Amino acid sequence: MTLEQYLIFLTITLAWMFAPGPATLLAVNNGIRYGSRMAILAIFGNILAFQVLVLLSILGLGAVLAASTIAFQVLKIIGALYLVYLGFKLWTTPIATFKEGDNFEQQDASQRVLFRRAFFTTLSNPKALTYISALLPQFINVNNFEIIHLFTISLTIALSQFIAFSLYAMLSSSIQVWLKNENNCRWFNRFSGSTFIGFGVALGLSNR
Repeated sequence: MTLEQYLIFLTITLAWMFAPGPATLLAVNNGIRYGSRMAILAIFGNILAFQVLVLLSILGLGAVLAASTIAFQVLKIIGALYLVYLGFKLWTTPIATFKEGDNFEQQDASQRVLFRRAFFTTLSNPKALTYISALLPQFINVNNFEIIHLFTISLTIALSQFIAFSLYAMLSSSIQVWLKNENNCRWFNRFSGSTFIGFGVALGLSNR
């Protein structure tokens, strides 16, 4: 990969990671609800899931998804169902108002739960599936590749994802004070839940 090709890849990947979607919304939700530290740690779940997808793309999954309508539709439906499930979980989250001096990290979910949510949200994310099936193969020649090339690709994706999602999490955590009001908490739960459900329904009804 030439420097020019790498800069193109880097620009596209950063733009892709910053674009709104289920994973970025989850980072925002975690930042507001649990604070920047827990939200940023959860992002490693997103990163791990995307690295799994990158590996599968290298092994040929990207080509399979690009060529097989049935395979893509199956993964799309699984992803849609998970997003609807996550939306329901967020909608029904118990109301927990935040008062000054509260420890935001002792709210209704553990770090393990946040990591798992982030992992499966990215694994089922239509943006991520499109990335590995349509974009990534343009920069990887599976018939003639070098380990350093794949390492560069993987590291660039991981860092781009960490930067984008961390900024979402840190900026959103600054408005935690808004959740001091119980009514605001209730509407935040409903907005988060309905948005994820909307993502899931839209994904399930979308064309390839």
